[in-house]
Amino acid sequence: MKRYHSHQGRDIFVTAGSARELPPGSFGICAIGGGAEGWAVVHIGPEGDAADLGGEYYFATAEEALEFAKELIDLMLASDSTAPSA
Repeated sequence: MKRYHSHQGRDIFVTAGSARELPPGSFGICAIGGGAEGWAVVHIGPEGDAADLGGEYYFATAEEALEFAKELIDLMLASDSTAPSA
């Protein structure tokens, strides 16, 4: 299973599979234990490495994790627009 979402031009994939399948630069909502143990939010770096954005915190549903990912994207874009230019 893999579902695709887009938020503010960023790709978000909801998957029951591994984060290794996701393209660099994307966000992933990954099932833990097939979803029975929760859902994790990850970001895939340029070299394909996955960073767990929730730390020790996991979400009960994929929908909750998706909303968290969207909030993170909004925060990232807001901080990019307020960063001083060089």
